[in-house]
Amino acid sequence: MTVTGPFWRDQLTADERATLGRRDPDVAGARPDVLVVGGGILGVSTAAACVEADLGNVLLIETGRLGAGATGGATGLLIPEPHQWSDPEPFVDLERASLERWHDLEKALPDGVGLVELDWIGLAPHHSGFAAHQPPAVEWLNPTQVAQLIPGLARPMEGALIRRQARVNPLRAVARLAAGLPAVATGVAATSVTIQGDRIVTVGTSAGEITPGVVVFATGRPPVLDGLPLHIPSDRVKGHLLVTDPTDIRLPGIVAPLATPIEDGHLLAGGTFDLGDESPAVQPEVIESIMDGLAATLPALAGIGVSHQWCCFRPRHPDRRPVIDMVPGLANAWLTSGHFRTGILNAPVTAAVLSRWIHAGEPPVEAGTWSATRFTGH
Repeated sequence: MTVTGPFWRDQLTADERATLGRRDPDVAGARPDVLVVGGGILGVSTAAACVEADLGNVLLIETGRLGAGATGGATGLLIPEPHQWSDPEPFVDLERASLERWHDLEKALPDGVGLVELDWIGLAPHHSGFAAHQPPAVEWLNPTQVAQLIPGLARPMEGALIRRQARVNPLRAVARLAAGLPAVATGVAATSVTIQGDRIVTVGTSAGEITPGVVVFATGRPPVLDGLPLHIPSDRVKGHLLVTDPTDIRLPGIVAPLATPIEDGHLLAGGTFDLGDESPAVQPEVIESIMDGLAATLPALAGIGVSHQWCCFRPRHPDRRPVIDMVPGLANAWLTSGHFRTGILNAPVTAAVLSRWIHAGEPPVEAGTWSATRFTGH
């Protein structure tokens, strides 16, 4: 029987599931030093970084459950090096720094964040499938070497090997990070703000009014709230993923574009770009096409069943880069949005940037790359 819904929740302990629905005492009248709006991986990581930086009382609010949006539907892959072929250098540098912070969190939290280190292997029918000059981190594999690593491929392929990439169960990472937060209120929606001069003085919510010192919006797409004059272009792209039934076929790591091995012999596959599809429903034909692609590349996977299937919407800005910035015109409000395919990967370093900015007034390196105003006049 195929479950329609992300695989990640089924891996959680009862305590981790309870943390995702955590609701601390009433927030009405709260006066936190830092209010974080948004309970995905970006919001939870930011709240945790603010606590670590000793920025005072930190409160996080989330409309639904923690990780209920794009976070819970993500692949959880932490693979900065393959982005050398697609992303500008400042973005790749950010991703590399964030993977190191994931490793730091794995060591620092009592139970870690569930980090699993894996190699990444990119398959290509011929050399032109990748850049002509490979960076030092990349090992080029000839067809014989690829066949030794992945027996049974439908045709000879060359490949690129990058070691020491990683993955997490995104919901487990959220739950482990959130367990250390002093105050979390799920089921609380931000609805409005009141601004005096250049400061947000109150945030209206479905549970009452909050009076914060500073506010960080980590809502996927830029927040749309009464009283907040913020206009940043964004959209969202639907994607499908699936997890297969357990199989005896063992992959040597993340094999792109084939699949990623996860616990108990399952394979994680998909990550489609379903442009123009705004339906929240899983489309059977997309799932079928993913499975057809698995069998076409590795025939031994033909006929394998699907354990879980799901879809999610990934927020993005027109240039495919996130916003990490102060809210234009405000002195006590920050936002991060539009992380698209790299929200899980970039969460820890984005959180560190924001907490440092709040504490010491230090914006990120190459701040214009992440500016909220970069779209002005476009």
